[in-house]
Amino acid sequence: MSKYIIFAIFIVPFLTACSPTEPQDISQSIANQSTTSLWIEHRQTPSPLRLAFIEAELAERGETRFGTSYIGQRTSSAFGNTLYSRSSTNIALGTDLRNCDDFGSAASAQKFFLAAGGPLSDPNDLDRDGDGLACEWGTQVRQISRAARAPVRTTVSRPTISRRCYVGPRGGTYTITASGARDYDGC
Repeated sequence: MSKYIIFAIFIVPFLTACSPTEPQDISQSIANQSTTSLWIEHRQTPSPLRLAFIEAELAERGETRFGTSYIGQRTSSAFGNTLYSRSSTNIALGTDLRNCDDFGSAASAQKFFLAAGGPLSDPNDLDRDGDGLACEWGTQVRQISRAARAPVRTTVSRPTISRRCYVGPRGGTYTITASGARDYDGC
């Protein structure tokens, strides 16, 4: 028995049973959820396709981080790695109807790409490198991920010590110490 027949008999029914929902249905259900519920699902979903839709939706809403979760936390490693085969036959067949310039943001391009069958197929040639990330979405995910992982640096401001001499009501001079007290020997 060839490996293709085994794939067709065992794997295809499994994939169909696991994901009976069309990409457009996934996109619509995610668009209808609150931002908080999307962040919760972002952390828990085992489905890579659903995770991709969630991240694109959150970014389109301007949400890149929630607590310890951030966009790209589980997906940024795909950037630049060819995971899906791509061919240029789409352009020759005239199915390339959308281009990256047609979208207002990389997140909206990614949402469209996923709803059109991505990352497995790319009828509009939005993911030429085959990493599953349309247009500049991969670059944006990597930037968000790097910023979220960067250590937070805090600076401690030290009180400035004034060496300015002040004149008191009786003519005496003094300076102000770091604790705010008057130092009559400072001038």
